[in-house]
Amino acid sequence: MGTGRKLTRGQKAAWALAAGAAALVLAAVGAVAYYGNILHGAVEQATAREPDRAVVGVYVEAGDPAQSLEDTAGYAYGAAAGEPHGEQAQAALRQRLGEVEIASSPTAFALADRLKAGEVRAILLGDAYAQALSEAPGYQWTARRLRQVGSLELELEDTPEPLAVPEDLPRRFLVYLSGTDTFGSAATRARSDVNILAAVDTQEKKLLLVATPRDFYVTFPETGGAGDKLAHAGIYGVEASAAALEGLYGVAVNYWVKLNFTGFVELIDALGGVEVYSDQAFTVEPIRTYQQGYNQLTGLEALAFARERYSFPDGDYQRAKNQMEVIRAVVEKCSSFALVQNFRPVLEAAGEHLETNMPKEHLYGLAAQQLGDPGPWTVETYTAQGESAYRETYSMPGQELYVILPGEDSVQEAKEKLAAVLG
Repeated sequence: MGTGRKLTRGQKAAWALAAGAAALVLAAVGAVAYYGNILHGAVEQATAREPDRAVVGVYVEAGDPAQSLEDTAGYAYGAAAGEPHGEQAQAALRQRLGEVEIASSPTAFALADRLKAGEVRAILLGDAYAQALSEAPGYQWTARRLRQVGSLELELEDTPEPLAVPEDLPRRFLVYLSGTDTFGSAATRARSDVNILAAVDTQEKKLLLVATPRDFYVTFPETGGAGDKLAHAGIYGVEASAAALEGLYGVAVNYWVKLNFTGFVELIDALGGVEVYSDQAFTVEPIRTYQQGYNQLTGLEALAFARERYSFPDGDYQRAKNQMEVIRAVVEKCSSFALVQNFRPVLEAAGEHLETNMPKEHLYGLAAQQLGDPGPWTVETYTAQGESAYRETYSMPGQELYVILPGEDSVQEAKEKLAAVLG
């Protein structure tokens, strides 16, 4: 098994979404009797799923005079063939600007090359693809040379087949925790930079968290058997990411929870911050320096702690470990009296920025179980390992990208740990 290496620099890295999972069991502390209406509103908001959205950016060269999407009227446009929602984005663009000449390029790499060569003056590119381009070998220049002058927000209708949800809340269940690298609405599809399976045994009060690095080379239904980065699955919806992990570990996901940067920061702040353990000292400019040992962190500081990977020789693997420490801190905070003190703001933050397919009846049932048997949980964490490699990916064809090939022994160990909790 590989120990990982320092990864290609990207615009954004992962963070600890599991604060959202903790938010789902907020009612477990006993404040339900005092905040019943707030709890009801938060649960209704979190379980009332909005239609999925996608954001497609309009980009020009950095030195182009255009300052807005409307300024590109009359420009020769380019778009990448095969990009999800491409036809919908082109229709939305024409609705804004009228008739537009849009040339097709075979890949996102070829599209960026055409803009750089002056063959087109503006391009349509999904936010996730723009970020992936800036991380690809030989295309880091796009982070400097591409300038976004507008965006098209699309309401999608191609939500994948939903997960099969149990009729009643089981004693043991598996939750997929998805963290997307965006701000704003949790309904926006984006790369799934945090991918954690949470195996729960409510009777034994056991919680196993299995983290899978974002660059794991996996398949999911949309790829038709081709390999892709796990992070890219999020572009196709949270169900696609869940399916990728189901196939990797041979499990069935019962529920999913989705949270983005905005929700994470606000949840941590609503809790009054968290105390997180770091096994080494490092600095994230301009946020703060983290000491070896325990650090009291705000939401923004916790986000920076969980996102950082460039300070470590083990890159993404150390980042995954740090994510787990944030999760552990959130679970401990939600098991303490501090949650009762901050119940209202935590519920309000959870309701606004968190999405889940868990039925509200199951959430209330989980709350009732916790009220009847309060106490600390045993939390175990595990991070899957693999070998560094370069492979062509389904979502970004045309060039080999950095990936992690799953280690057979590590995947098998994860399977065994999941089976031990889920029975």
